Amino acid sequence: MNKLDYRSDSLVSSMCRELDYIKFRSQSIRNSLYNCQNKLLVIRLRNELINLNNRKESIRKLSLIIKQNSSQNTLSIDLLVEMIRRTLIFS
Repeated sequence: MNKLDYRSDSLVSSMCRELDYIKFRSQSIRNSLYNCQNKLLVIRLRNELINLNNRKESIRKLSLIIKQNSSQNTLSIDLLVEMIRRTLIFS
């Protein structure tokens, strides 16, 4: 495995952690939106949810690019793609 593969593994694990954060933060925001009555807070929470969804889409696109350009084992990338797929299902 060369340096590029090590970097991509590190990048993929960082993206997995970020995706996990996005998943839990999005769920928390949805729960807050359900209970919130303050209009300004609702706007802020919706904007944050939009930003999280945009970031999730960016991670999805990056993961596909990494997968296409990877010359070695893609198991970690496959895991990331599956995490994204499952996160999109529950969005």
